[in-house]
Amino acid sequence: MIERIVVRSKKDKGDVFRIYNLEIAEFLLVSYALWNKANLPVPRKGCLLDLYDLFCDPETEEIVYHVNMPKGDFIEVMYHNGVIDPAQESIIIACKAVGVEVEAAKISHRYYGEAAKGVITNKLVHVVYTEEPVLKTLKPRGNRKEMQWFDLVAMSDKELLSLSKDRELALSLIQMQRLREIQRESALPKVTDVFLETFAARWSDHCDHGTWKALGLFKILKDATAKIGNINLVSAFVDNAGGWLFYDNRVIALKPETHNSPSQKEPYGGQLTKLGGVLRDVIEFALGAFPIGNLEMTTVGEFHPKKYHLINNFTLSAKTIAQETVRAIADYGNPMGVPMLLARMNSHPDFGGKVFALGGSVGITTLEAAIKGKPGVGDYFVIVGGKTGNDGLHGATVSSGELTEHTDQGDSCHVQIGNPFIEQKMMRAGLEIRDKGCASARTDFGAAGIVSAAGEMGEEVGEKGGVLINLALVRLKCAGMGNWEIALSESQERFAHAIKPEKLAEAMEIYARYGLEATIVGVFTGNGRFQFVYDPELEEFSAATQLSGEIAFDVPYELFKNNPLPQLEIIQPPKKEKRFVLPEITSSNIEEMIERVVGHFNCCNQAIATTQYDSTVGGKTHWGPLYGKNYNIGSHLAVLKPIYGEDYGLCLSQSFSPEQFAANPRQAALNAMLDAIVTQIVAGVRRNDICLADNFYTPNKDSCAYHWLTEQVKAIADLSIKLGTPFITGKDSSSGSAYCGEDLINVPPSVCITAMGKINNVARLVPPQWQSPGNLLFAIGPRVQSFGGSIFASSFGLEGDLEETDLSGIDKYLDDLSAIISSGYIKSAVPINKGGIILRLFEGIETSGFGVRTCLAVKKLKELFFEHYGSVLVEIEEIYQSQLEDIFGELITPIGRIVPEKHLIVQNSAMDWERLYKAWSNKFAKEVYGS
Repeated sequence: MIERIVVRSKKDKGDVFRIYNLEIAEFLLVSYALWNKANLPVPRKGCLLDLYDLFCDPETEEIVYHVNMPKGDFIEVMYHNGVIDPAQESIIIACKAVGVEVEAAKISHRYYGEAAKGVITNKLVHVVYTEEPVLKTLKPRGNRKEMQWFDLVAMSDKELLSLSKDRELALSLIQMQRLREIQRESALPKVTDVFLETFAARWSDHCDHGTWKALGLFKILKDATAKIGNINLVSAFVDNAGGWLFYDNRVIALKPETHNSPSQKEPYGGQLTKLGGVLRDVIEFALGAFPIGNLEMTTVGEFHPKKYHLINNFTLSAKTIAQETVRAIADYGNPMGVPMLLARMNSHPDFGGKVFALGGSVGITTLEAAIKGKPGVGDYFVIVGGKTGNDGLHGATVSSGELTEHTDQGDSCHVQIGNPFIEQKMMRAGLEIRDKGCASARTDFGAAGIVSAAGEMGEEVGEKGGVLINLALVRLKCAGMGNWEIALSESQERFAHAIKPEKLAEAMEIYARYGLEATIVGVFTGNGRFQFVYDPELEEFSAATQLSGEIAFDVPYELFKNNPLPQLEIIQPPKKEKRFVLPEITSSNIEEMIERVVGHFNCCNQAIATTQYDSTVGGKTHWGPLYGKNYNIGSHLAVLKPIYGEDYGLCLSQSFSPEQFAANPRQAALNAMLDAIVTQIVAGVRRNDICLADNFYTPNKDSCAYHWLTEQVKAIADLSIKLGTPFITGKDSSSGSAYCGEDLINVPPSVCITAMGKINNVARLVPPQWQSPGNLLFAIGPRVQSFGGSIFASSFGLEGDLEETDLSGIDKYLDDLSAIISSGYIKSAVPINKGGIILRLFEGIETSGFGVRTCLAVKKLKELFFEHYGSVLVEIEEIYQSQLEDIFGELITPIGRIVPEKHLIVQNSAMDWERLYKAWSNKFAKEVYGS
């Protein structure tokens, strides 16, 4: 019997209803209507009424009998019959605690009127009702899909390409031809769908990084890191995350990664996954780590499209993606109990076709557990955590190609369903598994699911590798899944552990104690082969277990190394016009020009979003994502104190400016790197205590993209050697192109740089907030004399080119900066980056409550709007001015003096603060949540 408990808010009694659909085995049925009408006494334990307090907060919500719901049109959204609702397990447990046996459960939401507009659904995961649903069962049901067979040898080249396209394999003709050769050379009469899908995933650009290998870029970055030889380096480019030595024999794991394609198609699910994915990367780093902080950065398209007028006819609007991003990050990050450290959203027209969705996480582990493990022959392959479903299919292959109308709207199953509560339990169970020595190796299920997790772990077994997986034992949340779907599913919150046989009972006890499902589904064989079978009778494993049942896949590991690399042409881009016309900045229009910058979406107040993310949970946050008297200025640097009772500081900074990359991708990459590093140094972190992560985003349909990508990698690798700041982790996303009707939209070749540093005492950190009236403000560092790629130019719809920064003396400049910071002369400091000096002055006023009187002459007013990446704005006492000038010489520019009153004074005129504040404060809320 299906019962429906309907809940709505008492406050607004609006048009959104939350409905708990319960399939109940046995109970004393007492309907709400009869009980209320007859004023019956509360019945015995184990009836429907006992559930009301479970699902309804009586202070803010009320139960609504379903016949009393509003009349009229509505839509009701629920996970369809093939999918288990992620909340089902919690609902069943809670109901059982009050004596009601629930066999299955789903939560649906019903929307009326305006509330129904803009509701996003995934047709391969959700069912939408427009009439009262007739529910007979909530249990998944369906017949298992039979395995398909293909004779590639008999296919022409045209047929091979059609097969790749139809199955969304994203394999090129040369790759399909190689698979045909493998079938012929292996004397196979036919190959299975599992064969095709496994090779497609393993050879995808997402997993195998064919673009980077063909261009030789991995070697460049890895060689640079090796050449630096930083003593803090523990692990780089070999694990789920990079490892950096902290204090007291601890290691910090760092992992940022993008989730662009899913976030463009279904932003809520995509953004859930981008954060959940990096958290899993940290949890499963080496032999296990504990997440202590998150990062979030998203760049959407235009809110009012001008460059691509028809884009909203083909893809979700920037407003929708922005709203769903904020909701998803809060819904996943907050339940995890991991603080949000940095969060920012940008807007740029060239990201309208395919959003840039970056999530990051840091975790802590012991030095002993920070080295990647290797499974032993005979170790069990155990899946821990969530069940496997049809959400997340083709994530690896779809993200390896450009977005099209088909992949965007027709096939959404590569967007995953998140359930952070399972992951939250795994955070703690994983530490016990680590400390008890139960696992020889660990990883998570990223792109390509079991194919990726088992395949990569199996490569490390013995001298030849080898793993056997029985797909019949994998616990499913969807009915009717075929072998390839089970093997490729990217369902979230699953973890892969290689459990030592002698530790199996202990490991299973730990999993059970934390309420985690754990299933042995295979064994590491060491026989040199990657093998899938489907055999419900095969439940016991050893290294000598023979293949039985349906043999879905059985190939030697060495075949995966034969992925034909793409033939890429590096085409030089045409020279850009550096000169463009902007209004002259004068004392009469300066207020309007300032308003343009502070009111720009990429510079405005985003506290309405950031405050929805928990930034202090866990008690380790020293500096969070916002600061200032009103806690509304976005932080450049976040700081954790990750070890209880110690003043050690872990510092994180991040730099990404879409305007810069649209102007000149190579110089923008250098600027981002300098910015992230200088943000650390100006706060007091030493240069050799800083490491870096890169997240590239390349438009695969831009003819000049590979030129820019190569130039970017070479440039940042050379600079990392010069500065001694190694890259320890990174991820390339090589499919930043999207077709929207006739328009091909390419993201600018981009790279987000994340810097992580350490300091032995947070008391040594220089704060970003102004300290005292009377102190002087100076700009220090390399300067540019151009508006190319600036927020100021962007406010007029212009781009231009970037001025190259002279890096010949950059190492000395950074050393001098460190020395002056150590001297104690600097009272406050912030990097000068996006928005230029004028935005730093505005933020300084808002954070401190003080004001500033600038000292620049009229002809120098444009200096306030240049974006000097790598430079800093510092506050000093006047008595130290000469020392500062002696050290930095021509690299120093006087900006003004801090005054007690909250004024921005330029050319002896006080700007209209309310006008500027309104432009800065209202922009985000208006664009994202306004009409």
